[in-house]
Amino acid sequence: MTKITGMQIRMARIALKWRVDDLSKETGVGWARIQNMEKSNDQIDNEQINAIKEILQNKGIQFLEEDGFLPFIKIKK
Repeated sequence: MTKITGMQIRMARIALKWRVDDLSKETGVGWARIQNMEKSNDQIDNEQINAIKEILQNKGIQFLEEDGFLPFIKIKK
């Protein structure tokens, strides 16, 4: 599974117009943990990130990364 960054989580949440609390309720991951993840620009790989990524992908978010560019997201129509 592709790793994602805190920046991508933050971008996805904002694209969905969700607060940290909204993402926390949807994923079952504590809001403080989500805030800590979002502060990291490193790739994150743990069980909690998999739950977050799955929920966001189900809401239409695609996580992308291209050589030479920062990781980004795309919203499915």
